[in-house]
Amino acid sequence: MPGERERRRKLLHLLAGIVAVAAVLFLSVTAWRHYQTSRAEQFQNRLDAVQNGASGSFEQISPDTPLYVLVIGRDGNTPQQVNFVGLAAVNKEKKHIDFIMLPDNTKIEGRKEKGIQELQDVYTEGGRTLVQAVVEDMFHIPVPFYVEFSEDTFVKMIDMSGGLPMYVEENMYHADETGATDINLFQGYQTLTGQEAAGYMRYIDEDGYLSRTQRQERLVKLFYADRQQHFGISNMLFLYRFWNNVDSNISAKDIAALAFSFRHVPAEDIHFYILPGENTNDGATGGKTLWSYDPVEGQKIIGATNNAIAPAPEPPSNTP
Repeated sequence: MPGERERRRKLLHLLAGIVAVAAVLFLSVTAWRHYQTSRAEQFQNRLDAVQNGASGSFEQISPDTPLYVLVIGRDGNTPQQVNFVGLAAVNKEKKHIDFIMLPDNTKIEGRKEKGIQELQDVYTEGGRTLVQAVVEDMFHIPVPFYVEFSEDTFVKMIDMSGGLPMYVEENMYHADETGATDINLFQGYQTLTGQEAAGYMRYIDEDGYLSRTQRQERLVKLFYADRQQHFGISNMLFLYRFWNNVDSNISAKDIAALAFSFRHVPAEDIHFYILPGENTNDGATGGKTLWSYDPVEGQKIIGATNNAIAPAPEPPSNTP
């Protein structure tokens, strides 16, 4: 019958339409999932490249994941040691830097057949690469970028900046092994030359390495605050000119761009920490006073710098 055939034809058209819509939806969902998977893979590849230093650029992948930079200052002695070690978590997107200072005498243990070592001696054994690996083990993060200063390059940086105005909190005097005076600073407000600033950074008083680390932190803060009094373009050119004097896998172009992008960031927005821990002096350290760091508290600081990782667990409570 004509009416029955017409109903069948309409039903077939309806079924064909439903199948077509379902096919379009299926293809759309499949394409979207493929797109998301590709994006995730691309992101992970870029993240892996940045974390292992293979990206070739100082590029932040996510606002929650800063760029970790090892900052080292080495002395001119033979054999060489480090007398400045810091880990900078640079967040270009959020215009923020967290800087963790590690005392030179930080106790390092657990390395194969090495027993207990000081962090400064790790550099003597294996240079910057070994220090970088040890710091990565301490904080359980990749540290793909580095900046290494010699004493001469630090002196040049301060002198190129026109010296550093600051208050020296105590008289500081030291003679080298030949008896020649190499540190001679008087208490009071003054503008330090590069050589005097290097002496301030190296000086160890009766309070030991922790006191020196605190002074180093103070000088870095003051230097940043002093440079922030200059125009952004001036700081960009200053670092671009100076950067070829240091050993770093961050390019002069990238560090200059970073300086310009931070032109309106005050020193108060740069947060400094000293690696949590305490001085220990027992039989295990051979009678030497070493800085025994607290790994849980250290991981909490890393968690505060990086919103992409879970915070460290709280230690178990002894309270029932």
